[in-house]
Amino acid sequence: MNTLKTALRFIAGVRRHASLLVTVVLVVLAVAAGWWAGRMTLTGAVGGGTDENRSESVNVSVVAGAVGRSLSIGVSVRQPMEVVATNTLYGMVTMVAAAGEASTGDVVFQVAGVPVRVVPGAIPFYRNLSREARGVDVAQLNAALVELGYLSVDSGDYFGTATYNAVRAWQQVLGVERTGTVLLGEVLAVPSLPATIRLGDDICTGRLVSGGEAAVLANSGALGFVAVLSDDQAAAIATDVVLRVYFEDLMWEALVTGSTIDSYGYTVRTLSAPDGGLVCGADCARLPADEQLSLRAEAVVVPEVSGMVVPVGAVRTDAVGRVYVRLAAGGERDVTVLGSGQGLAVLSGVTVGDEVVVYG
Repeated sequence: MNTLKTALRFIAGVRRHASLLVTVVLVVLAVAAGWWAGRMTLTGAVGGGTDENRSESVNVSVVAGAVGRSLSIGVSVRQPMEVVATNTLYGMVTMVAAAGEASTGDVVFQVAGVPVRVVPGAIPFYRNLSREARGVDVAQLNAALVELGYLSVDSGDYFGTATYNAVRAWQQVLGVERTGTVLLGEVLAVPSLPATIRLGDDICTGRLVSGGEAAVLANSGALGFVAVLSDDQAAAIATDVVLRVYFEDLMWEALVTGSTIDSYGYTVRTLSAPDGGLVCGADCARLPADEQLSLRAEAVVVPEVSGMVVPVGAVRTDAVGRVYVRLAAGGERDVTVLGSGQGLAVLSGVTVGDEVVVYG
């Protein structure tokens, strides 16, 4: 009885192993068949070696096109800001305006509830202004009062009754005491308005100021275009590469005029227009006056060449250096290679619609 059971278990084991063996054999055969089919397909499509042993080829039509290579990068427009006005008031800062564009008469911050306004001016306001005062600072005040509509006729550099009444009307709108006098620190001169400004670091709500703090910073007018590149980008973009910088509907060409390494190890390329001027040229006024602006740019790594385009596999060279293509209709035609890239060649010597033979 035991002998019979042992025999039955042996037979069952053999069957299991036989089933597993059949499965393995089938998988191996399937892989081999796939490799063979792929090999035959690739061999027929690609060919290989010389013209003589390429039994399969493809015919393609010549098309008009261009070949080149550009690398997308970012370009920064740097517009450093400089201090244009200093605080002369004492007390707690009770309000600050957001950084951005300011116009004549705008309140940019308050000290102990006193509104500090900005007006255009070439010289700083350095004293209290009241009746009978004369000077360039008075002329700046009168011009601002005319622009704001509080003074109908510009009084020049004289603080008379008309200026006194205009100042009182301005103070009424601001909600402060109508003294008719402008105290030192209540009005700050900014070279030009409207302009993008920001406040100094010490001018923030809750900070106690005592005078002398940098109050208003404005664009210095010193534009600079730079491209900050990684190691890979710097290696791909030679210093003689032409860059195309884009802003809204505009495109400017730029060249590298200097190269440094910043503290983070990035390559910083300084850019200028081909004539040596600013990249933005006559369009600089269209740029926002932000301290730093990021623009899209392309580095033309391989200059674009236009002409008749075929796959590079269609271009042949014989033993004496003759360059030609084979026509699908029979025969050969001499060509000149104008450029190549991305597996394509730009030729002269063929026309659109010509059928050429491609090997591989």
